[in-house]
Amino acid sequence: MDFPLWLWAIPAGSFAVMEGLAIANRRSGDNASELIRRAAGISPARPWRPLGIAAIATFCVWFGHHLIGG
Repeated sequence: MDFPLWLWAIPAGSFAVMEGLAIANRRSGDNASELIRRAAGISPARPWRPLGIAAIATFCVWFGHHLIGG
């Protein structure tokens, strides 16, 4: 049985709602980008910053290859 494509609407919708609420409340640090930057040690700068940047860059390269190359 193939995975029904419409089921992706659940996590995508959840993300959209959470991100929309974070943007609407205008508090610093609530949206996904700010949370990722904080966890990766980018902003504010932490000792693991180079590792966090490398992890994000590696994920972006992998994800691009995954989407384009299959």
